[in-house]
Amino acid sequence: MTVDAPAAAEARHANQRLFSDHYLDVRLPARPEWSALTVEAEPVRRAIGEVLGSYTPSANEAQTEDGLIKPVLRLLGHVFEVQAKLATPDGVRPPDYVLYRDAAALAENRGQRLSDERLAGRGLAVADAKFWVRPLDVALRVRGGDAFTNRNPSYQIAFYMQHSGLDWGILTNGRLWRLYHRDTAHKLDRFYQVDLAAAVRAEDPAGFLYFYAFFRRAAFDAGPLGLGALLAASTDYARCVSDSLKRQVYDALRHIAQGFLDHPANGLAVDGARLPEIYDHSLRVLYRLLFLLYAEAGGLLPVRDNAAYGEVYGLKAVKEAVARDLDAGRRPLAGTAVLWSRLVALFGIIDTGSAELGVPAYNGGLFAAKTHPFLAAHAVGDAHLQRAIDKLARVD
Repeated sequence: MTVDAPAAAEARHANQRLFSDHYLDVRLPARPEWSALTVEAEPVRRAIGEVLGSYTPSANEAQTEDGLIKPVLRLLGHVFEVQAKLATPDGVRPPDYVLYRDAAALAENRGQRLSDERLAGRGLAVADAKFWVRPLDVALRVRGGDAFTNRNPSYQIAFYMQHSGLDWGILTNGRLWRLYHRDTAHKLDRFYQVDLAAAVRAEDPAGFLYFYAFFRRAAFDAGPLGLGALLAASTDYARCVSDSLKRQVYDALRHIAQGFLDHPANGLAVDGARLPEIYDHSLRVLYRLLFLLYAEAGGLLPVRDNAAYGEVYGLKAVKEAVARDLDAGRRPLAGTAVLWSRLVALFGIIDTGSAELGVPAYNGGLFAAKTHPFLAAHAVGDAHLQRAIDKLARVD
């Protein structure tokens, strides 16, 4: 399995560390109940498409709610109370919506001052709505009005979740729909997001499932595709991958160190004086590779935005070539260091930057060539470097 997610799947959602990306993009679509949901979701997709088609974008929050958000919530099967009275240490604060288990649960709480006790067993989630495409991560700089209403919407939904005691929160500006979980909502940057307009337009019907499956009424029930079950399965999967990767990182470090020792041109002797130096520089190479893997996966380096970087210079191109060679049984010639030459060129690009490749200079010192003459004078042989890169890039 590769650590990278398929590009087509990336467009379906913008998961921000709430779930495991690989679980969402690869494991989840392989489950039979996920595929079966396509038939159920299709009429909802068409109905929401009609709502979007008739909606006129507005910077008025009430118009966005009436013309778009409330109809979408109803099409998803939700029962909700608008502007409920939620008791908080700052007084009564009204989340735009409290989503309920059913109409009977709503009737029990209608008009009451809500607390976590009153919502326990009745409420499913709190939801907050903003005007069409209003930024969801920044406060508004406007004069007058309620200062709380103008705050960062991510903070607001976390506040409502904290004092409602509910596990889930939904934040939307009509187009973007976000899902937050109680355990991580306070961090503000942990959420699952879908562009509803893009999901409805998706030519692949399965693309809409990344909205429907996570925001429909049934998602808040227990079951194989319930949010609680999905989060637990995703977390368990990520933990298993993390444990496997941790073991492979140590293997990668061993291959790098052995690659320095075995490469004939280095002329390194196995003695007590040189081994600490080899170990220290092997760690630095490992840290560089991990930094590059993280930066490329997170879009911090132009893997997709610059063809030359993505297809020629980047670590993604290197690791994919390594995987192809290993899978085909192709082994490098003894005594060669071609892979190391490619990495040295990439390290230089990160160190000094490249306007042509769209890479800014990294000034943290990790890639600085002048302060690490050992790496300029010695190479990791291809046979071990091939294995090290693959250990970091693929998890069994």
